[in-house]
Amino acid sequence: MKASPAVGLLILLVSVSAHGQVSSLSAQHFGYVMSQQSSMLMVLGTRTNEIVKKVKHADMARAAGGRFHPSLKRYYAGGTGKVTIWDTTDVANPVYLKTVIPAPGSTGEYRGFLIYRGSPTAIDGNVWMANIQDSKVYVYRAADLEGVNPTPVKIFDATTDKISVPHFMMTRPGTPEVWLTNRPVNANGYLLRFNGETHSVITMPTAKLETTSTAGDEPNELSFSKDGLLAYVGHHGGIPTGSPTNQMHVAIVDAATFSVKKLIPMIASATVPGYVDIDPDGGRVYFATKWSPTLVVFDIKTERVLRYIELGGFGPGYGVALTPDKKRLYIPLGTPAQSAVAVVDAKTLAIVASIVDTDLNGPRLVRFTDY
Repeated sequence: MKASPAVGLLILLVSVSAHGQVSSLSAQHFGYVMSQQSSMLMVLGTRTNEIVKKVKHADMARAAGGRFHPSLKRYYAGGTGKVTIWDTTDVANPVYLKTVIPAPGSTGEYRGFLIYRGSPTAIDGNVWMANIQDSKVYVYRAADLEGVNPTPVKIFDATTDKISVPHFMMTRPGTPEVWLTNRPVNANGYLLRFNGETHSVITMPTAKLETTSTAGDEPNELSFSKDGLLAYVGHHGGIPTGSPTNQMHVAIVDAATFSVKKLIPMIASATVPGYVDIDPDGGRVYFATKWSPTLVVFDIKTERVLRYIELGGFGPGYGVALTPDKKRLYIPLGTPAQSAVAVVDAKTLAIVASIVDTDLNGPRLVRFTDY
């Protein structure tokens, strides 16, 4: 379960071993990797860049997403048809707590999660869960999920609320706005906004915002600037997954006017920039491209790409996650080309490790406690 040289081209770029970096890390952080092919939740430790724990449950099938509650006492894990809840009082050792089935009989996947107004001191606020295939978003009180037979306080759907293949959600800083990416494969993708307090769709100045107005663009992950004035939106649409063309742009959205401010093009070798994380204090946004996986470093002030760091292989790249101390970036690299998590030093932009494991099969979306 130790870090090892990367698969494919990645091995050529590793300058030092994972253990050679231990002394430079000031603290241990734990991230959860959803190993989709293994239907397993895997815990990685940043001090040694090793998988330190693996857990499974029959109800957690092909999980590809999840989220910590701000109290750090719960982790909500997605999967096919069901959501599993894990006790994370000891973050390094998650323990299965219970299963929630928002839509009995559904085989849709729950991937995007949001905790609205959760606090660090109690299991409170609301938990939002997006079902991709059913085009629905379920909203539960976190406290209700602790009890028997919880029921959602709100269900957003395609007919009433114009949801279509929903994926990821984020709260706009300083506002009650919840933003949702919608990824129809052969139509123009778009953003929706909801009022997290009233559970209503925000319709002014418009309800839907197309990010590139291109069929199959599939707006995917997004991150906000610290002041909430800008949103950075990645796009997941690619020919290998059924979209008409490979997407090559990241959208910068003016959050106040709900309009696209600018589209940032990628170079030809960095296709499908679908995943996003941000270091507002460091002045950078990071994008991970899916095919020919590349870490893209973007400067917030100049709105220009600073660097492209090729991660090796064909891909796919399935996420990018900064550690809470902003010192390392973790990028899952999925099947068929490789199953590993690449580790990049955020200061030097050097690839410092590649985490591999026999059960790390189809890794998706590393989640740290501050996501």
